[in-house]
Amino acid sequence: MKRFVLVSFLIVLCFSSNSAEASIESVDLNLENHEVAITFLDLSVGEAILLQRSEGGAVLINTGSSASEEELIDRLRILNVKEISKVFLTNADEVYTGNINTLLRYFNVNELLISDQLQKSLISPIPSQVVKTVVRDKQKLELLEDVNAEIINISKAGEVTYMLSLGSQHLLMMGEVDVELEESIASSGRTVEVLKVANFGDGNGTSAEFLSSIDPQMAVIFRHKNIDVSESVLERLSETWTDVYYPYRIGSVTLRFQNDRYDVITLPTKETR
Repeated sequence: MKRFVLVSFLIVLCFSSNSAEASIESVDLNLENHEVAITFLDLSVGEAILLQRSEGGAVLINTGSSASEEELIDRLRILNVKEISKVFLTNADEVYTGNINTLLRYFNVNELLISDQLQKSLISPIPSQVVKTVVRDKQKLELLEDVNAEIINISKAGEVTYMLSLGSQHLLMMGEVDVELEESIASSGRTVEVLKVANFGDGNGTSAEFLSSIDPQMAVIFRHKNIDVSESVLERLSETWTDVYYPYRIGSVTLRFQNDRYDVITLPTKETR
């Protein structure tokens, strides 16, 4: 059964009016004690997910494409990110890893989480001062205090499917289109609040049986310049009453977690598409 999602806009925005069209300069998410924000960044190309805590600290999951470098840096600035303690890479494709060198250079990253398969695929060397932690299948990790990641599957190519857990709430981040993997997750009987759709909405995944089993309240689809979101995937999401969010169209999508509920906040930017 779908559960109610509270939509909130209780944030402080600072605007710049140097041009005819005002743009967001900064955002205060007003995170209180032990609250966590997870933001799906609105990049033109690629995937990047930011985790933040009220007590400070930030983790970035994937970095988007190099074609979106300026957008990534701008969104991190808007969200007042000064340092990133960890970067977690879940796929070797450039649309996930394109800005890793920029992040390591400017955001004082302490640790890089990466699968063994993906590590071998990286072209650029990782600076020696950055700790490299190899993630493994079925491993459980603490990304931030109160934010845990369970590695559900790592493909032969290093594509990571994982579950983020915040108390009783779960976000399933599908790393690949794989029928057997979907069947395995569906047969586990686990339900989730949020689904990150695999492979930018490729039509070969996100089956009706899979959606019916995990019963997500909302789904997020990032953009790949060479992959169109499948109409059949959208139909299946609609049939299961799942709200679909496209960050590249509507602006960054922030989930602010509070105990056993979360608020959904959209942050439209000047160039929202």
